[in-house]
Amino acid sequence: MLIIRRHTTANELAQELGVSIRTIQYDIQALSPQYPIYTKPGENGGLFIREDYNPHINSLTPMELENLREMYEQTEGVHKKVLLQIIRKYGPDKLKL
Repeated sequence: MLIIRRHTTANELAQELGVSIRTIQYDIQALSPQYPIYTKPGENGGLFIREDYNPHINSLTPMELENLREMYEQTEGVHKKVLLQIIRKYGPDKLKL
């Protein structure tokens, strides 16, 4: 949830998951050594995950990437834009198209 939202509160997570806020706090403590999760107090505070964290980098197989590249070269307009976003989101960091 935090990877998708980038920011939430312990209260929101507790309500959605049907657990106590304390459980969420324990979970954050357990996850923060392995993930770039941090908390920020105050009015605009809550639970955050570092903006540059992307667990999906390089998750496309070479065959998937090649097929997406072929589709990218054959399409136009908004479809081309969306394919490029997918390739950049899930493909290698420095892929040249």
